[in-house]
Amino acid sequence: MRILVAPDSFKGSLTSAELCRIIRNGMEKVLEAEVIEMPISDGGEGFLESICSIHPYQLEFVNAKDPLGRWIQAEMAIDYEKKTAYIEMAKSTGLTLVNEKERNPYQSFSYGVGNLILHGLDKGCRTFVIGLGGSATNDAGVGMLSELGVVFRDESGKPMTIELLEDIRKIARLDLKQVDTRLFEAEFLLATDVINPLCGENGATYIFGPQKGIKKNDLYNIDRIIFHYGTVLERQFQKELLTQEGAGAAGGMPASFLALFQTKICRGIEILIETSKLKEILPSINLVITGEGKLDQQTYNGKVIKGISDFVKPSSIPVVAICGKIELSRKELKELGLTAAFSICKGPISLEESMKEARGFVEELAENMAELIKVSM
Repeated sequence: MRILVAPDSFKGSLTSAELCRIIRNGMEKVLEAEVIEMPISDGGEGFLESICSIHPYQLEFVNAKDPLGRWIQAEMAIDYEKKTAYIEMAKSTGLTLVNEKERNPYQSFSYGVGNLILHGLDKGCRTFVIGLGGSATNDAGVGMLSELGVVFRDESGKPMTIELLEDIRKIARLDLKQVDTRLFEAEFLLATDVINPLCGENGATYIFGPQKGIKKNDLYNIDRIIFHYGTVLERQFQKELLTQEGAGAAGGMPASFLALFQTKICRGIEILIETSKLKEILPSINLVITGEGKLDQQTYNGKVIKGISDFVKPSSIPVVAICGKIELSRKELKELGLTAAFSICKGPISLEESMKEARGFVEELAENMAELIKVSM
């Protein structure tokens, strides 16, 4: 029997690679089967790890600025044969890089992504696959562009120094004279499962700002700041950005990419499937086990479970999901293409306790699933 284990991470608890190992260990304690591990990411945290588990790309450590402008070593991967760079935004601009006391989205910027892109250019890359998600920033890519050589000018034409989110409101136009021309020859593929627009009640600030530290009373003001910036981009580059699906990902990062460069927003899961050997090995697989932290209505919006189910469905191979929490009905699980779904939680339990004990819960559930498979063989 061949079992493919292809989950996303349990955010804040277990990486996708850790989940693969734990599920495999649990299965192999009970079942004589070949368990194939394939960590998957929708573009957020774990994206780089997933890519490098599929391909033997060597990680490179690059000097990059963190969200508060401090220099750190950030990882990225390069496929030198195809001149393609793989960047996970969270490695340089992630929320986990800033401790809770330091988290301040009013002073946090996406500088590090720009630093990593420049490194990729210097290494000959002209295609950039960037996993968006897990960011500490809500600057719509302003910090990134400043590192790439963009000069922001105010109404009088004077160059601006952007030190606070509020400064973005004064931007009147972007001066591209100092931007590396190689950027305009490059292609950017932005991996995300987010479909939110840049602004509004369903946009970057309102939906994702609170988890980054934006206070409820400030949501409207910051949303208007980003709206102003989006309007400046639309006017100068003659592109519709404010209503663009997915532009609200990672604090609005796609808006800057879409305005200036050759850019395509892609489902992270689709990129992982396309670059993996899933198509080759699937015909020999008897069971697929996938998973993520929560199975809910958001799962339909291109998350890992939905992507795996859609990919496997034509082959009629059963797909089982392991999750921290399940909020969908049996009917909805069937609509997703799942044969079954299981929660790791046993009885009433807090989120904190569930995350703390996730490793043991997952392994025990994997053993129970293996016992069921064994008696049905």
